[in-house]
Amino acid sequence: ESLVRFAPLVQEARSLGIKVRGYLSTVIACPFDGPTRPKRVAAMAERLLDLGCPEISLGDTIGVGTPGTVAPMLDAVLHEIPAGRLAVHFHDTYGQGLASLLPALERGIRTIDCSVAGLGGCPYAPGASGNGASEEVIYLLHGLGMSTGVDLDKLAATGQWVSERLGRPNGSRVGQALHANAERLRMRLCQSSS
Repeated sequence: ESLVRFAPLVQEARSLGIKVRGYLSTVIACPFDGPTRPKRVAAMAERLLDLGCPEISLGDTIGVGTPGTVAPMLDAVLHEIPAGRLAVHFHDTYGQGLASLLPALERGIRTIDCSVAGLGGCPYAPGASGNGASEEVIYLLHGLGMSTGVDLDKLAATGQWVSERLGRPNGSRVGQALHANAERLRMRLCQSSS
């Protein structure tokens, strides 16, 4: 039903020169239907491609994925769609968001949806926590020797700033560590200038 409703929107966007990315949620499991079959994800991704979406984002929106469940899903999708047309999105509900990202990187997927300070969540999935934190993704990519063009210190400072403004804890462990290090350095500089 969703695909039928989206078809005219995609056509209109394309006629106006607007790029469209198709999103598939709960690609590992659904809080209502249970585990999602990898071949089902591949079939839905193909349908989005046929609809006119040049890029498809695969989301583990409830954060239950592990490398062992993500890899077969990606293999099924990559059998039909090249890596350059895919994006991934992992929530970190069970602490496996970064680990789940590794099979995607190993398979050549280079577009990653994430959120500064892990902001956001999944409003329709009971118990799902926030998005994977951009700071942690960038830290991982830099650690793997990949160039991102992102200044991690500035990203972490932004994550801390927005978390403070929202009155919520920073959802990024990397952001928390970099903020703590910056605060220690600031305190040392203040003490030495006194």
